[in-house]
Amino acid sequence: MTTRPTTHQVQVRWPDVDALGHVNHSTVLAYLEVGRDAVLSACGIAAQDCVVRHCTIDYVREVRPQGPHVEYRFDDVVPGRTSIRVEERLMQVGETAVASAFVLVMWNGAEHAPRELTPAERDALLNLKKEL
Repeated sequence: MTTRPTTHQVQVRWPDVDALGHVNHSTVLAYLEVGRDAVLSACGIAAQDCVVRHCTIDYVREVRPQGPHVEYRFDDVVPGRTSIRVEERLMQVGETAVASAFVLVMWNGAEHAPRELTPAERDALLNLKKEL
């Protein structure tokens, strides 16, 4: 079994931080996507292979960058037939700043329609879940 990354350092860019010194709530979505894409790509699932169907975000505390990166953590994954449920966080000085859950639908771009997970994708996700 290959160990896959379950954390990712998301780069903070100067326009991401607003006048109050924290990352804007809409930018948080981009940070979560960057981190999730990094983890899922290690499972053979590219960004264009899935679309967001549902998301829940809990802004626990402000994300006030202490350096050039914010830490993303991938906490759980539950593969379905055509979808994946993921739980993830953004960390601020070792504490959860943002907790989220997403339902991603596997996507056939040529047909603009959902598709089933492949056996290889399912196995990679289940192995990732074991590593969490």
